[in-house]
Amino acid sequence: MLILIVQGAILNYYIIMHYKHSVTPYFLFVADLLCVATYIGTLAASYHYLNKVNHEDSQDGFNIKPRIRLNAISKLGVMPLSYASWLFYIIILVTKISVIFESGLIESLSAKDHFGPQLLKVTIAASSFVFLLLVEGHNWTKRGTPRYSYVTSVCGKTGIEIFDSVAFLSILMEGPKGLSESIKDVILILAAINFFLPTVKLYQLSFPDFSINRMSLPITIIYLFLHMACIDIPFLTIRLYLWLGYRENASMFLMKNILSICLTIRCMYPELVEFKNTYIENKSKIASKYTKPQRNFEEISLSTSDRRKFGTGEDV
Repeated sequence: MLILIVQGAILNYYIIMHYKHSVTPYFLFVADLLCVATYIGTLAASYHYLNKVNHEDSQDGFNIKPRIRLNAISKLGVMPLSYASWLFYIIILVTKISVIFESGLIESLSAKDHFGPQLLKVTIAASSFVFLLLVEGHNWTKRGTPRYSYVTSVCGKTGIEIFDSVAFLSILMEGPKGLSESIKDVILILAAINFFLPTVKLYQLSFPDFSINRMSLPITIIYLFLHMACIDIPFLTIRLYLWLGYRENASMFLMKNILSICLTIRCMYPELVEFKNTYIENKSKIASKYTKPQRNFEEISLSTSDRRKFGTGEDV
């Protein structure tokens, strides 16, 4: 929680020093206060829920109640505050980043100053620790379980993605001076999208057992597709453009984007096959079962004379 407060205060200082004669930037502290209160409420609600789950599981030797909870949960998940609080935090963070990079503040920063571009990059990168705090606060499984491994993996991957976004934003600080305003806007928008994407992972983690939840498979496919289409491919394209067009130094995150694209394609293929087998083919089988004509009986048409014979009991 201290990281959240320090990060907000430092970013506010950058903005306040640029707008010295305005009172408006001071209202950012109100937004930070609301964000801290949201995080405290989220972690408190998570602690209360996990204590309740552990108490019920300790009284249920056959592990029946968790399955009952799984069937009764809402589509919003059992802890919607987890992704809602991250979304609220990112809206505030992206707003501050947009003000800093769109106001011309970057040009006034010097590497010799204490509050220079290096501290700004480190401060933005601290978002990875805020995400770690939020995710670990909702991790109730023991070490060695699939969920524990998945949570650890999500924290590591999201941290790398945030560092990638910070390195991408550094193009606006240390990149070529001849960049057009449209390219700068694209860089800022793409970096902002990468901050919002972890919300999808937090939504998936809000389900008690995401591995068997019906929403898990479509969410995974959507996340992989969005990450490849909105992050890895655009990041790679712009970095290649700067490298080849402006002779800028090639970023090591360029290879990270290439590796991420290959891994995403590798991971998406089995997920798409499972989605096809689980949803599309099953639905088509069910639909064909009810639409296929039934031929279990043969329709017999009797003439008037035949009906009379059957009515009088005569032989046909």
